[in-house]
Amino acid sequence: MKGQYVYSLADRSVHEKGGSKAKNLRFLLRRRFLVPAGFIVSWEALDDFSNHGDSVLNALRIELDKNIDPDRLYAVRSSASVEDDILYSYAGIFRSFLEVQGIESILETVQRVWQSLESDEFMTYRKNNPNDGDPVKLSVIVQEMVPAVSSGIAFSKNPLTGLSETIIEAGRGTGEEQAAMKRDPERWIGKWGVWLQSPADGILTDQLARLIMKNTKEIESAYGQPVDLEWAYDGKNLYFLQVRPITRLDIPVFSNRISKEMLPGIIKPLVWSVNTRLVNQTWVDILKKLTGDDSFEPEKLTGHFYYRAYFNITVFGRVFERLGMPYEALELLFGLEQEGPEKPRMRPGIKIVFQLPRLMSFAFDFIRIEARFKTLLQTKKKRYEELVREMSQDLSDKEWLDLANRVYAETRSVAYFNIMLPMLAMMHHRMLTGMLKKEGIDARTLELSGVSIVSEKNSPHIRLNQLHQQYYEGKTELTDDEQRRLDRDLELFLHEFGHYSDSGNDCSSIPWRETPDLIRQMIAQPTTKKSTSSFIAFDDLKLPMFHRSYLKNFYRRSSRFAVHRETISSLYTFGYGQFRRCFIGLGNRLVQQNVLERNDDVFYLYWQELVELVNHVEKPSQKELVLQRKRDIEHVADAMLPEMIFGFDQPPLIDEKKSSLHGIPTSLGTYTGPARILQRLVDFERLHQGDVLVIPFSDVGWTPLFAKAGAVVAESGGILSHSSIVAREYRIPAVVSVSGACRIAEGTMITVNGYTGDVFIAET
Repeated sequence: MKGQYVYSLADRSVHEKGGSKAKNLRFLLRRRFLVPAGFIVSWEALDDFSNHGDSVLNALRIELDKNIDPDRLYAVRSSASVEDDILYSYAGIFRSFLEVQGIESILETVQRVWQSLESDEFMTYRKNNPNDGDPVKLSVIVQEMVPAVSSGIAFSKNPLTGLSETIIEAGRGTGEEQAAMKRDPERWIGKWGVWLQSPADGILTDQLARLIMKNTKEIESAYGQPVDLEWAYDGKNLYFLQVRPITRLDIPVFSNRISKEMLPGIIKPLVWSVNTRLVNQTWVDILKKLTGDDSFEPEKLTGHFYYRAYFNITVFGRVFERLGMPYEALELLFGLEQEGPEKPRMRPGIKIVFQLPRLMSFAFDFIRIEARFKTLLQTKKKRYEELVREMSQDLSDKEWLDLANRVYAETRSVAYFNIMLPMLAMMHHRMLTGMLKKEGIDARTLELSGVSIVSEKNSPHIRLNQLHQQYYEGKTELTDDEQRRLDRDLELFLHEFGHYSDSGNDCSSIPWRETPDLIRQMIAQPTTKKSTSSFIAFDDLKLPMFHRSYLKNFYRRSSRFAVHRETISSLYTFGYGQFRRCFIGLGNRLVQQNVLERNDDVFYLYWQELVELVNHVEKPSQKELVLQRKRDIEHVADAMLPEMIFGFDQPPLIDEKKSSLHGIPTSLGTYTGPARILQRLVDFERLHQGDVLVIPFSDVGWTPLFAKAGAVVAESGGILSHSSIVAREYRIPAVVSVSGACRIAEGTMITVNGYTGDVFIAET
């Protein structure tokens, strides 16, 4: 037997004797947050009780007498070695007791907590989670009861999305009183100092809710990671009853705020494959060099949802954190604006000091980038033209695919400069704009040296306007001689600009060289108007003498990078456009072999599918697959997609013929299945595998049914209700606090969106 079983929560040994719950309470005490006074009964007490029985209880009785006030009420709760585990929560499995008074009652209650290890619920849980085989150690936390006027939970980040939203759930009295009355908690959501959601006539005052939000963010900062808290308010003081890390915040968050500008509209499978290999891989190379992190994967940098592009902002969040930038600043970068007094700034923190050697290496690359770019320009266009000449030959399937791979290899370096040079041009221009603004000069009126010259060289619309003036200005029709000369000039124009199309990032787009009649019409009816605005040369600016020299040097750099941006854009468009030549060439051969119906059907296959197809001696027809993908694209062509998508699952499309209910999303995922409404647990036999389980309230007794359910909808509950926690363990979507859910007709097909909280009901 041990000489001591009871330890104060302030004792530094509580972690090794009482588990993470006790350790976290001590953490709060050390940070001077209010925690109800209390102690732990170490797990050694249970071990010794199994061997020595009453002698251990007698020793405990003596220790309790020194720590218990007989006139006070106490909460007696478990603190097991497996509770709040990352994979297994054991929610509701170990018993807790409130308002326990007196030494003998507390001693008896401690034994009842110990008996949780022999309960049917515990045995069933262990059986259903065979991978969780570690022996369970069980200690007991005893704390003074807080006479709660209100109580609840708080999350420093949205536990489902990882976004910087503080979520507070609150109810009257203790949490157990709220559960017994089956009352739904009120919900507050704060972001950067303002409320995104708050009740009209709340249990909490705005002042108290703000205090909870403030303390939650302070605890998160001290803890070093996002946390969830249990709190209680006695009318005067705010107490914290528990703190634990929010786990599984690695859910990817996708945004189309930037991608819908860069890669708008439908993206066919082969185009997606090309861009993922080319652009994503280039970004991965940049991010690896910037952070030293080798775990970035090109396939996970973007998402392809209903044939549209989304950026995975979670990946870029890792980069921000590596560089010491606040993760929340990423939400600003991707346009998730929300004004507020606590809005984060795009400023690096102390962590950036450790990245300085790598950043200096990255900066050195910037210094040399112009020289490297000039070297690339000397050879790259020539290499592309050599590849184009090879494309005029009669090639085999494998030779066409090999040419596509060679275009990819040649364009890798071009893609790098096509990302970096526009970024540097934008950065220089913003800095120049800021400098000139201090001098009272609007940078928009300033002409950047050399930009207009390179624009005329690389911009087709200027040449189109020149051809119009040469052949059509003041004329109604052309002579035969003029027509012949126009044909020659049109051929020269298409040789120089024929690679342009509707989109420079979509190699399936039909290029101008394939539509000469359209270009002829554009020449006949120009849309370009002469600019009436005038620009100011830098030398004409009125600047102080000591500023002029420095500003002129920066102006020259800004001008050079603006020229580089135009030049690389033209080169990239030309090189990227050669993918179409390769794939149309391969498509022609697949049409001849009766594999495809049309040559441009090749764009409805992914690159890897093409590789496997070309390697087949007997090539199976792809016509049905292509037709199905065309139907799929047509079906979603006009779909309204959300700006943000959480997770890798395709979000359900909103059907206007469906009615919907809304609640609180508490477990991620989407699922469609028949609704099975169970008002009582005794009806469990009516639940079939894959049904959507619809229940009136959340209780631990319902959880054995979750193994059969495809999703869970509850009329009551919150983020930490039993149905929510267990649904997350089973990885099935759950939405709670759905008013009227149990009135859904039995067997109706419903779609549960665990990302947004929507429950869509199919029209019967």
